[in-house]
Amino acid sequence: MPRSAALQSFSGFNSLSASLNLPVRRLATLWRLGRAFVRESQLTSDGAAITRVARFFASHGARASPLGAGVPALSQLSRVLENASGTLARHPALAETAVRVALHELDGLFTPYDAAAFRAACRATFPATLAFDLTGLSEMPLRSGIAEQTHAARVGDTSVRVTLLRADTRAELDDDLDLALAAARFAERRSAEAREMHPVQWVQRARESVDAMIDLRQRAADQSYLRFRLRDDNRLAVPEVLWDYCNDAVLTTRAIETAALSDADALASCGLDQADVLATLIEAFFEMSLDVGVYHAGLDAAGARVSIEPETRGQIVLEADNPMMIFAAHERDFLVGVSHALMSGDHKAAARAHLEHGRPETNATHHEVRVEATYRREAERFASPHARHGVGVAQLFGAIGKAPAEHMFSAGHGRIASRAVLLSRAAERIERVAQEIAPNVDVWKIARKVIVRLAADQFSCRSLAARLAREATHWPHTLPRLPTLIAHYAATSRR
Repeated sequence: MPRSAALQSFSGFNSLSASLNLPVRRLATLWRLGRAFVRESQLTSDGAAITRVARFFASHGARASPLGAGVPALSQLSRVLENASGTLARHPALAETAVRVALHELDGLFTPYDAAAFRAACRATFPATLAFDLTGLSEMPLRSGIAEQTHAARVGDTSVRVTLLRADTRAELDDDLDLALAAARFAERRSAEAREMHPVQWVQRARESVDAMIDLRQRAADQSYLRFRLRDDNRLAVPEVLWDYCNDAVLTTRAIETAALSDADALASCGLDQADVLATLIEAFFEMSLDVGVYHAGLDAAGARVSIEPETRGQIVLEADNPMMIFAAHERDFLVGVSHALMSGDHKAAARAHLEHGRPETNATHHEVRVEATYRREAERFASPHARHGVGVAQLFGAIGKAPAEHMFSAGHGRIASRAVLLSRAAERIERVAQEIAPNVDVWKIARKVIVRLAADQFSCRSLAARLAREATHWPHTLPRLPTLIAHYAATSRR
């Protein structure tokens, strides 16, 4: 047999052997992860459960990768959870926020495509009848996200921003999550201590967060809603979504020429004062999150962009390729009501708002006293200007999230705690940037003004009418049950 033929045959045998061994190696990796998790859950007794879960997957996932020999084996997810475990150590039971923050802050998850590869990948995602040519495509991405990258380009005469979902990185994340979920299920079956940590629920929440953050169709829909909702707000510019050039893997919006908020010279050359723009961003951030109910990474002070185009000059630009989260109405009401109660020293009002979102099933009186004591302790830090000295707005939102995390009587408490800590992280960055570039801007004063106004609006006639209108849709289902509920309450009272 010729030497070249022998080498080709040997290479083919190796590739076949590798493909046959892949399931075996994956099973071995899963076994090692599961066994290590069981062992750690039995040895570790201190700290928050989810913190231990995150640290476990971060450490053992990285060590299991060599064993996989070709299987990703948490090669990406372990880095995400390693970042998330820091947040979880300070704020236990906040899986959704921890994963979102870690994913948002993680850089270098993949090697970006160059312009040619990016153009080819975009073309491949559209049918031939809908294909469009990208001209003036930037060689380097404007932004790299979890599993997507964004480039500047032109479609015809229109300047655009094109975001491409990377199929290869998405597949690696899916594989990591599948392996983590299988290991968590294995551990729960083998160990009572592991079951108490609820690792399956944690990984499932992580998967939901990842899926939500890289769903480009949903992101395009949210961007369109935001553009409509803020159409009359002259502080914020929301680029238009070009739906003809969007699908599951590509998101295209009109481009707005911007300058970084941190670039004082660029802003000054356009007649903009950096301190004024920062004050606008701070006010918009609190109104967006507490009134509109939207957290948008475009309002992250560290990376905010300001329009320098004539029509929208000075407006903060909320790009569609930035992560975004929409809060429910009851979550907004809780954040506003409790923040105002803490600043007023009214811990009883804060405790009532807490218990409206869920009550303990057993030992109710004992738990209610503990809830009120927690809010009393936090209210003492914010009830007066003297008490607030040296305490930032970020700590206010951290305090709002602490009680729902410590006294989690319902799933709603967990979600509220996650929202509060997410806002706390963002407010912390805002305060840091304000101290660096405009120390005279008083973040507390702006935040307090917004919170007081929104708290007053909760009890206005307009707010009451809007709430009645929302609840009216439930009356046909609730009113027929009213006599039964009254009889049940009376019977319970007699017992």
